[in-house]
Amino acid sequence: MLPTYIPNEYWLKRGKVYKEQFKYNKKFQLQENMLIDYLKTALESFDTVLELGCGFGRISRLMLSKFPDIKEYVAVDLSPDQIENAKQYTKLSNDSAILKFIVSDIQSLDIDKKYDLVISCEVLLHILPSEIGSVIKKMVNMSNKHIVNIDWFEEVIPKKVAPHNFIHQYQTLYKSTSLAKQVSRVPIVSKGLLFKFDTKQSIFHALKE
Repeated sequence: MLPTYIPNEYWLKRGKVYKEQFKYNKKFQLQENMLIDYLKTALESFDTVLELGCGFGRISRLMLSKFPDIKEYVAVDLSPDQIENAKQYTKLSNDSAILKFIVSDIQSLDIDKKYDLVISCEVLLHILPSEIGSVIKKMVNMSNKHIVNIDWFEEVIPKKVAPHNFIHQYQTLYKSTSLAKQVSRVPIVSKGLLFKFDTKQSIFHALKE
C-alpha cells in the first residue's frame, strides 16, 4: 500500500535534505536551456517575476543571470530550509532591492500585487488533483500577462507513479480560468539524427487577456 501523500508534511521534511541530495544532470541542463530560449523568444519583456516553489534557488539564480533587467524577483517556497538554501545559492545575484524571499505554500500565499511573469518549475506536478484547479486560477490572478510552468507531462499516464507526482491537464486548466487567451505547450525534447532525448516534461505558457 502506497503511503498517504500530505504535501506540506512531505516537502517540509524533504526540504531539509533536498539540496544536498540534488544531482545536476543533462535533463536539468536541457530544461534550463529550453526555458531561457523560450522566454527570450516568446515573451516580449518582463520586469517583475514571481517564482512559486523556488526550492534551493536553481531557477531563481538562472533567471537573474540571464535576464539582468529584471527589477523585482520574488521567490516563494513552503520550506524554510529551502529558502535559506536559496538565499545562499543566489548570493551573488541577491540584490536585496531586487530579490526577495517568502516562506509559504501557494495556497496560503497572500500577495497584493500582480507580476509580469509568474513561473514555477517542477512544482505543480506535486499539487493534489483536488487542489490544482484553484492553484492554477491563483497563479493566473497573480499575473499581469504571463504564466509559465515546467512540469511532467505524458499523454499516457504510466502504471507506476510515485504518490507525490501527478500529471495534470495544464492547458485545459488554464483555459478553464477564462482569463487565458492563449495557452501553449512545448515538450522538452532534444533530437538528433540518431537519437532522441525526452525529459517527459513540457513548458506550459498561458498568456493572460
